[in-house]
Amino acid sequence: MVFGLFSGGKRNKWAVDKLHQSILGQALRPDFYCAGGVRDNFSGRFEMTSLHATLVFRRLRAAGGTGKALAQECFDALFSGFDEALRDIGTGDLSVGKKIRKMGEAFYGRAKAYEAALAPGAPEGELNEALVRNLGVGDAYAPKFAAYIRSVEQSLMRHSDEAMLSGEVNWPKPPTI
Repeated sequence: MVFGLFSGGKRNKWAVDKLHQSILGQALRPDFYCAGGVRDNFSGRFEMTSLHATLVFRRLRAAGGTGKALAQECFDALFSGFDEALRDIGTGDLSVGKKIRKMGEAFYGRAKAYEAALAPGAPEGELNEALVRNLGVGDAYAPKFAAYIRSVEQSLMRHSDEAMLSGEVNWPKPPTI
């Protein structure tokens, strides 16, 4: 049974690496920046990564305890990457921990906002508002991003648990803006 492969420790490192790279690959697509309306800087890339990670983690949690554990390991890998990125851009060692803590708080805040906006029965404009607030996109871009996010949600739900737990993610095409 495939789920036995993920039962403990870091035996699923390859799945974590695959998910981590997949999230980054999609979040950092040039389509989202400049013409797409998202700021092309560290903050904008953090926001897009947080958005895509939140969507993947939502799907992984639906796969049960194994999915939740994999989501946590992937979260840890993302923040290890953020730590490394901060150091690469010259952030001092004494500041990195504080910045990572703030980024973690920001991530959870964004995730909570996206979760609420994607919940059944959520007001129609709630997702648009979260996108304008978090991504910094204009009101004209928000509906296209919202439609994209809903297509990501639908795509991820069509993935089998086995595919998700093995790190397989097929992303829909980004919005054309």
